[in-house]
Amino acid sequence: MNLSSNFNQIVQKVLGEVDIEREELLEKISQKQDELSGFVTPEGAATIVARSYGIVPERKEPEVRKLRIGDLSAGMSGIEIVGRVALIYSIRDFERKDGSPGKVVNLLLQDKTEKIRVVLWDEKAVLVEEGEIEKGTPVRLKGAYVKRGFRGELELNLGRRGDIEIDPEDERAEDLPPLPESEVKIADLDPELEDVDLIARVIAVTEPRTFERSDGSTGKVASLILADETGQTRASLWNDKADLSHKISQGDAIKIENAYAREGWGNTPEVHVGRRGRIILSPPKSETSRLPEFEKRLLKIDEVEPDMPVLDLAARVRRVFQPQEFERDDGTSGRVMNAILADETGTIRASFWDDMVEECQKLSPDDVVLFTNARSRMGLGDRPEIRVGKRTGIEINPKNLRIEEQKPGRIELCELEPGLDTLEIIGRVMDISETREFTRSDGSQGRVASLTIGDQTGTARVAFWGEKTDLVSSIEKGDVIKLINCYSTAGLYGQPEIHVSGKEELKVNPTIEEDLPPLDELTENQLAEERVNIGKIKKEGVKVQVRGTIVRVLQRRPIFDICPECGRSLGSVDSSLFCEECGKVVSPEHRVAISTVVDDGTGNIRTVAFGKVGEELIGKTADEVFELFKESSNISELYDEFNIAGKEIILTGTSRHDKYFDQLELRVESVKAPDPTQEAAKLLEKVKA
Repeated sequence: MNLSSNFNQIVQKVLGEVDIEREELLEKISQKQDELSGFVTPEGAATIVARSYGIVPERKEPEVRKLRIGDLSAGMSGIEIVGRVALIYSIRDFERKDGSPGKVVNLLLQDKTEKIRVVLWDEKAVLVEEGEIEKGTPVRLKGAYVKRGFRGELELNLGRRGDIEIDPEDERAEDLPPLPESEVKIADLDPELEDVDLIARVIAVTEPRTFERSDGSTGKVASLILADETGQTRASLWNDKADLSHKISQGDAIKIENAYAREGWGNTPEVHVGRRGRIILSPPKSETSRLPEFEKRLLKIDEVEPDMPVLDLAARVRRVFQPQEFERDDGTSGRVMNAILADETGTIRASFWDDMVEECQKLSPDDVVLFTNARSRMGLGDRPEIRVGKRTGIEINPKNLRIEEQKPGRIELCELEPGLDTLEIIGRVMDISETREFTRSDGSQGRVASLTIGDQTGTARVAFWGEKTDLVSSIEKGDVIKLINCYSTAGLYGQPEIHVSGKEELKVNPTIEEDLPPLDELTENQLAEERVNIGKIKKEGVKVQVRGTIVRVLQRRPIFDICPECGRSLGSVDSSLFCEECGKVVSPEHRVAISTVVDDGTGNIRTVAFGKVGEELIGKTADEVFELFKESSNISELYDEFNIAGKEIILTGTSRHDKYFDQLELRVESVKAPDPTQEAAKLLEKVKA
């Protein structure tokens, strides 16, 4: 007998024994089914209503179908549900109000109908911690209840009276969909991959370091260098995940779940472990047996991250500087001596402290030096540098150790920033200035010539110094030039510019693969000043104009020094400094550097104003800022002098992507206050359009 006939039999029995109209009875049955959220069949609801009148149909129990995740709604309790674990978030330890410890972990459970977050507490969370429940495990939850979570989404909770069964025998478990393959090899990483699982061995690990976001909040990040049988990559651990770096050592095998991949330094994919990510510190040997065994190895310079507690590195000495004495805060004296090291991947500064200065004095240019048990810290220009202390082993010119020469790195003009070295740049010449002579601070004469080049991403000034000015005579407007082994610094107005002063190579109209824009197009783009809403700035290398309010001033050192002879950043603030490039002590020129966050109501963006642009923004010269900086004991007091928070401004600049923190910033080229007449005219034009 089918369901329809059973239902009709129950209805007829009630109508025959109770004084009730058919429509009223059917309405009561429908209400009862709604009351039970539709999880009882029409026949079951009719049976319940019949019993309320004292009538017991032949079927003794209502027919209730088994729940699926898609059937759940807030307020339901005593639920039994079956699903497959699709994601596992990090387990969190906490302390209750009574001081007792607790554990909690979130899972994402799915079946063929839907997904839902599941919250497990205490001894049930331990099942995840001990590996009883893994990604992909089928489970049955009994005695669960549904509520709205933090973001208003449904979540399933399993309290103390609830139960969880692993690999249950249930018809719902038989039709659970398999999880998509998420484990990838390092060689197969793609910058757009989400929910990545990765098993790898740790080659190097850094200490966590904090940073400030554009909204004023602080974040934390630590880095790992990982390797598997297919290759090597960098992994960034963000915020609470960064603290796990204290539990990870070189040589450890780890499993990362729910990570995402993004393009990193050198346009290679990197792994990021954020809020959803999970790190398993000791995965089963069955999963890690294929990994290469750990061998303590030498890092390349581009693999060095700030705050590595221990590292081994070999490099060639480029320059050695004079030792300097200083006084510590406690009144004791110290010594430091610096050297610039290089390999085929880049350059790095090494600082030798106190007694280790004697080891640095043994070094000469072109020596190969091997460091063991060194450490790294954040150095000048927010770049890592090697710190050489008492525990560091040093070997000069070890046998059978060969260091390849550094090769120039090709970048586009939108990627240019001050302080880069060994660059390869291609651009079309847009403008050429005549060679001019100048007098240095020591009375000697110098020469400088410059030109402006452009590519499809932006423009930049190129300065030729001394004998290199003779190269400009072979260049004409519209030519394509290729500069090899050049470097960058901050120009007078703060914009990054390219300098040619020594070993650089110039090629005029070489054969290139790039299709550079013609001269008239580059000129037109350079003059363009399109006013846009900040919220619409989505990519780098775009010249825009924005109008907004300074909502935050990032209180960092507001000034840096450059060499007046070669333009290189000296990275400090003093009255006399040693220039690495020129090989002598010089009287530095000061440059202002101001970072702010500007908001126009559609969004906000970090802005960076260097040089004369920074001076215009704060209304003070670089020399004035230099004196204030030397006299100020508190950097907040210094920024109070600038008084720019809340200021409404119009900025013109080029958007740039900060790859490390994955955010856009505006490199400011001009700043001005809004003119009421001009702004009214712009609004009128917009209304007319």
